[in-house]
Amino acid sequence: MTKHMKKREEAVWQKVLLAVGMSVLSVPAVGVAAYIYEKSFRDIFILLLLFTACCAVTLFSYFQSSIYDTLHYDNGSHFLRFVVTFLLGVAVSCLMPMLPDAGFWAVPSIALVLALFSNTVTGIVAYAGLLGVCSYFAATDILTFLLYFIIGAIFAILFEKLDNDYKTGVPMFAAMTLHIVGMTARVVFNSHGALTADMFIIPVINIFITFVMMLVVLRFYCAVVIDKEKGKYLRINDQEFALLAKYKEEDKQIYYNAIHTAYFAEKTARLLHMDVDVAKNGGYYHKIIAMECKKQEKTLEEVCREYKFPAEAVRLLQEYNYKSQPIKLRETAAVYLADSVVSTIMYLISKGNSSENKEAKPDNEYAKIATAVIHRKVESGILNNSDISLADIGGIEKIYTGEKLYYDFLRRE
Repeated sequence: MTKHMKKREEAVWQKVLLAVGMSVLSVPAVGVAAYIYEKSFRDIFILLLLFTACCAVTLFSYFQSSIYDTLHYDNGSHFLRFVVTFLLGVAVSCLMPMLPDAGFWAVPSIALVLALFSNTVTGIVAYAGLLGVCSYFAATDILTFLLYFIIGAIFAILFEKLDNDYKTGVPMFAAMTLHIVGMTARVVFNSHGALTADMFIIPVINIFITFVMMLVVLRFYCAVVIDKEKGKYLRINDQEFALLAKYKEEDKQIYYNAIHTAYFAEKTARLLHMDVDVAKNGGYYHKIIAMECKKQEKTLEEVCREYKFPAEAVRLLQEYNYKSQPIKLRETAAVYLADSVVSTIMYLISKGNSSENKEAKPDNEYAKIATAVIHRKVESGILNNSDISLADIGGIEKIYTGEKLYYDFLRRE
């Protein structure tokens, strides 16, 4: 068994132990809370069965999403974050019914944090179980449960793509507007036509606390996930980074291929709304990482771990270098096409420089070559399993046909 396989097996066992720990701590906690709330043993038994089923479905959803790479951001390698969040959610669900307004203060923010540390489906499933526990202990009606479930699900869905640009203004406004509408409807429904100002005091405080909790959750998520990953990309996407800089001396052809590929991959990602950091990183290291694996006699994953590459960057490099792993990410497709075009043009330029005829080709000739290369690669079927669309392909062609100055820069290398 190789060193990499041993580490992978250890990681699997760690996740299994965390999953068992999550179940062992949460299920008895709910049982103890039910006993404190003086529920009958029959009701406690039924509650524990349902909550155990919820835990099982939540864990299944998380691990299935991890296998198919559908977890948000880098959550696949940080299961502990989700476990801690879920256990805190259990504590909140058990304690909240002691507060006024049926114990639902800021509960929808639980759905948000659960979804951010897993994915939308897993977060909503976990939230449904926790909200069900809270609703049962608070002895609330089914309409209140549905109101808070829908609000929580909306919170999770609206912030689903938070990791791209961290734009929270519009989702925050929409989420809080819907929350206010829902709370107002609940007050009006429970007033039976006799509205007073006092009826709105607790709901207003509830809405304010929910808003503050959402800001806290988003700031925390930004600090521990987004900013941390951005910092990693700033470090490894720097042309002075050790792994990239050393090839400027050791292998200039590989180095300049990396520089030019990263330029086109970054431009493509920026114009087609892909992840710019991931695409640029792939442009720099798509070939360098393979060279480094051969030199060090290590796996791609081991080299990436040594230089602290983010999970999404590793996935791109795996898709690019492993023939058994089809290209799936749009960013991988952008890097693949950029490398194909750059490699072809660099070869033609070097061939022209070494031949008797050193007359430079006009820029529109290079644009035609780039288009022909893209068409050939698309027709080969290698991108059939990719998330990239025909509209994306058309946009990429426009990027390469619109280039003027950079082809001249390539000629001067």
